[in-house]
Amino acid sequence: MQPSKEEDDMAPRLARRSPLRPATKLCPRCLTPLTARSKLGGWLVPQDYYCSKCGYAGTVFLEKEKSEPASEPEKV
Repeated sequence: MQPSKEEDDMAPRLARRSPLRPATKLCPRCLTPLTARSKLGGWLVPQDYYCSKCGYAGTVFLEKEKSEPASEPEKV
C-alpha cells in the first residue's frame, strides 16, 4: 500500500551533505551550537562535543547547513 501524499509530505527527509559546505553542529537537547572537546577527536577517536548551555556531552549532534545567499537574476 502506497502512503498518501499527505503522509509522504510529513515524513522526515534525509539529505546528503557535501563535506565542503560548512555546517553548524547543534545540541540535540537545546539546539545551541556545540564546541569540540578534543583536538584529537575525529582522527584517533570519535569527535566529542560539549554544550555550554545545558551541559550535554556526547558524539550525537544535529547539523544546520549554512544557506548560501540567493543569487539575483541577471538584468538584461
